[in-house]
Amino acid sequence: MVKTLLDYNASVVTPITNGVAIPVPISPAGVQIAGTSVYIDPAVPAHFPNKVELKATIGVNVTLDTPNILVRIWRAGFEIFYARAEYEDFFNDDGIISLHMVDINVPAGVQNYQLIVENQDTNSTAVVVGPVIFSAMAIGG
Repeated sequence: MVKTLLDYNASVVTPITNGVAIPVPISPAGVQIAGTSVYIDPAVPAHFPNKVELKATIGVNVTLDTPNILVRIWRAGFEIFYARAEYEDFFNDDGIISLHMVDINVPAGVQNYQLIVENQDTNSTAVVVGPVIFSAMAIGG
């Protein structure tokens, strides 16, 4: 079956390490570090079924102990993805979190996505330092 590119969008907060310094808050607080959106046009015959491929790259620096960094993706106020990465300040205090997620059969219209991080270890600290890149590609058919 032929696939149709419906829309693409990307947010490049910073393409380099040390381009930002965003403290990762302790759970249950979280901080949005990037956002992106796609438009699923209902007038396009191939708009359904569809898939939205979401990709993110997040550079972090561990400043104390062993943070458990939880990465969440939200769409329309609902969590649709989460994953956890753990880093150790004695061995790998700088790290890159890369993720790839597919949102299936997204409703027509504008879909806004939020990339959120939080730290699940109350005795540790981490900072998002970059790169921070978040993209969405909507494919129909």
